[in-house]
This record gives sequence, structure tokens and C-alpha cells, in this order.
Amino acid sequence: MTYKIFLKDLGNKLKYQRKNLGLTQGALVEKINKGLTENDDDYLSDKQLSRVECGKSVTRLDKFVKWSLALGKTPDYFLLGIDYSDDSKDGKILQICGCLKNCSNDEIDTVLMLVKGMNSKNSN
Repeated sequence: MTYKIFLKDLGNKLKYQRKNLGLTQGALVEKINKGLTENDDDYLSDKQLSRVECGKSVTRLDKFVKWSLALGKTPDYFLLGIDYSDDSKDGKILQICGCLKNCSNDEIDTVLMLVKGMNSKNSN
């Protein structure tokens, strides 16, 4: 995936979730900037939000985290597609994969043996 495609995809996910929550860009900016003034370093402008949603710009990581949380999701949801609130089978599988990324090779091997054992038990 190219950087341009990544930015466009990320922007679309952010925009979709904002609209899914029934928020306008202005309402989301107000929510993210609660307690901040335009002179604060953490302030997110309407223009910046719009440019990120269109895939034309990026934002600082700390702003992105605040943005994600304001939309009721973790950054993992927008970056990796992992929704920790998704209790479906596929959602849980994605959550497991996300957690495994932080494990050592030995830990992953142990989990793999466990899953293979469970799989062979269930297929008999």
C-alpha cells in the first residue's frame, strides 16, 4: 500500500466513524478541542480535520490518539482494523492477532501450539 493510499484509507475511516456517530466536522473539532484555545499546541483546526479526512494531510500522533478516542475507538481500529469492542468471532480473532504482535517468538509458538491442539480436538 502506498503512502497516499494509506492516508486516503485512514481519512475515509475517520470520516465514516464521525458520520456514523452523527457528528459534523465542527462538532468533532469542538469535542477534541474541549478546554483548548486556538493558541494551544494541541488544538486541531477545522481545516486540519478536513484535510486529514480527505487524505491530503497527517496530524501529530497525540492529536490522532485524541481524535480516535473522541470517535469512540482506539488508534488500532483506524490503523490496523482491530476493534476491541467487537465481540464477534472475526473481531476476537483480529484482537488476538493484535495482541500477538507484542509477544516474543517463543510466546507466539506457545500460542500456536495451543490453538493447533484446540483445532485438532474440535475437528475430531
